[in-house]
Amino acid sequence: MTDDLPSWEPRWKRRYNSPPDDLIKDFYVPAFARSRNYDRAVGFFSAGILAAIAPSLDAFVLNDGMMRLITSPAHLSDDELAAMGKGEELKSYIKEGLRRAILQPIPSPVLADRLKLLTWMVATGRLDVRIALREHTHSYALFHEKIGVFSDQVGNWMTFTGSPNETIGGARLHSESFPLHRSWVNEEQRAYAREERDRFEQLWGERVDGVALWRVNDWIENPMRSNFGIREPSAGRTMIETDQPVSSTAPSLEGVSLVPSLPDDLTLRPFQQDAVNDWLRAGGRGTFAMATGTGKTITALTAATQASIHSSNANKPLLVLVIVPLIDLVEQWRQEAERFGFRPAVCHGTLTRGQREHLKSVFSAARSSHGRRAEMVITTAGSLTPRREDVADAEHFVQRQLTRHHGRIMVIGDEMHSLGTPSRLDALPPNPTFTLGLSATPKRHGDYEGTQALLSYFGDPVVSISIKQAIYQYNALVPYDYLPYRIELTDDEAKRYRQISQRIAAAFAKGDELAAEAQIRARTRLTQHATGKHGRLRQLMASGLKGQTHQIIYVAEGKNPETDFPALKKTEKMLRDEFGMRVECYYGETDGSRRGALQERLASGDIQALLAMKCLDEGVDIPSARIGVITASTQNPRQFVQRRGRLLRRDPNNPKSHAVIYDFIVMPPRPAGEPSDSEKRLIGGELSRAAELAEAARNREALLTIIAWAYEYGLRPVDQPWMGMTEDDEMEEWAR
Repeated sequence: MTDDLPSWEPRWKRRYNSPPDDLIKDFYVPAFARSRNYDRAVGFFSAGILAAIAPSLDAFVLNDGMMRLITSPAHLSDDELAAMGKGEELKSYIKEGLRRAILQPIPSPVLADRLKLLTWMVATGRLDVRIALREHTHSYALFHEKIGVFSDQVGNWMTFTGSPNETIGGARLHSESFPLHRSWVNEEQRAYAREERDRFEQLWGERVDGVALWRVNDWIENPMRSNFGIREPSAGRTMIETDQPVSSTAPSLEGVSLVPSLPDDLTLRPFQQDAVNDWLRAGGRGTFAMATGTGKTITALTAATQASIHSSNANKPLLVLVIVPLIDLVEQWRQEAERFGFRPAVCHGTLTRGQREHLKSVFSAARSSHGRRAEMVITTAGSLTPRREDVADAEHFVQRQLTRHHGRIMVIGDEMHSLGTPSRLDALPPNPTFTLGLSATPKRHGDYEGTQALLSYFGDPVVSISIKQAIYQYNALVPYDYLPYRIELTDDEAKRYRQISQRIAAAFAKGDELAAEAQIRARTRLTQHATGKHGRLRQLMASGLKGQTHQIIYVAEGKNPETDFPALKKTEKMLRDEFGMRVECYYGETDGSRRGALQERLASGDIQALLAMKCLDEGVDIPSARIGVITASTQNPRQFVQRRGRLLRRDPNNPKSHAVIYDFIVMPPRPAGEPSDSEKRLIGGELSRAAELAEAARNREALLTIIAWAYEYGLRPVDQPWMGMTEDDEMEEWAR
């Protein structure tokens, strides 16, 4: 590729195979140092590889080097692309994905230095980046072609195609290979090299039907400037000694720590420090039973960091597996984990080929028999658990990787109660080295066996912090006012309620528990969709709530059994049409990017309220919310505890003094005589939920109203302990 071919030509091989070849040392570094142009079409590209070729990249740019890059958006899957179609939503999603990738923490000074140079190349047009997608009639799919072309200033070039992606994993971790075609060797080699170079030029010139390109330099330059900084190329930069041997099992770079550490700006509260120390004294096993908003995630990451350091001192890699219940929490955990120096790989839903390859490399690195490193995988409980159609774990991607892992592993179960079903318990890695369960409510409602199985796996609580401690002792949450509203059934609803109650009693009398349970569900649907709730919500809005912002309104799931109309849509229509409110629905089908946008719009006041069913119950941080209207709720304590927690989080950007919770409580028709046992259970469960919310509120006197309602229905303190509570008593969310 230069006139002095004899001095370096023998280095090039007809084929590179890793192992035994080191693709970075043996190929990329000398190729960049000798080239004027580098053209690359590749499925996935990572700037991390630029840290590894360090000095050669400056030499390349000083040699008037120019890079052209065609790549796919690695954060998308084919299924997601198909669902988004070909409109502006897709372009906005890709643009936002690029911005978020750029704003991620930079794990090493070496990479930070390379990224500054990369920013200069983008700003000066020396690096031109384009996103490619395979185009179909109604949607796009991922682009997976792999072509590389190095050219010099005198007309020589060489091309490679096939195996590796332009990532550290592709270059060093995986078993990769590709043929190298050099234009100057012979006519056959030149013909191959010409075809591959021409293919790139056709792609770049948008002359290939079925492949669409988007220019993205304008999208990425400003975020790169703000996050990376900028520097010009310079000669003699030796931040990495590229001739040092590199382990074949890890992408370790000089200056890059593979063991996490506590962030410099982290200040733990004393109760968080005590929780970590108690967990360590328990042998790295136990549960943090901490009220929502007390910093369970940060405390858990501190514990994971200490476990990683402990394993590093023993020269043993550690795999940290974080299991969360919802996709929303994957991103929250990823962002927090990166603060500690973890390099989390995320796993949920349908994985792209690039995501699978990256995950394989992470699991492979953690399987090393020795080494000072910690790897983290964040997955959802659903993605961890094989589906029924999976004949065996061998056909399940994550389970297959875990089966191969025989090294140290730490399992963190966030909202651990969601892992208590038999199938999810079976999916947990057996015999973990460290375990840590997290939950405000570790007990599984009505499932003693599941609760005990979880405690057996994760360990008993090493810390318990109640909601009242979090508010009034530790000041971790804001106080709140609790305003219960009694909802009466209409005459028709009361008639149906009595009929269903009679069927329930008859079913129990016959010993037909299945029929009884079906009728109990029917009665629950009736109370969940009671007509009076809609009228009460209308009254609240008319009395001033329509002018308030930062609201979350929880509505009943499903459709009204009488009208067959979804409660969510009915509520949305009323608030928009009658009161002119700016509201949006937030439900399970809302995709991740839209969820984030809705949360930001709520925080800014652009919308006044989010209307939700269940998807805002667990873990999702919306600290801007300060008014909650619970028009429908279950008697599951986990649900109302989590909903309360959503509203009590402190908001550093827009501080709030307190929150307000409006709670709609359906009261069945008063019986002429003694209520049936099933009615007492229903009323007692509903009122005990209200009593717990009232007991921790600033206006604790609301508890007296709840107790008075209980007496109206013949409930007795001996059967309902909360009815006899005094000022000094406290309801217990968790019992050790």
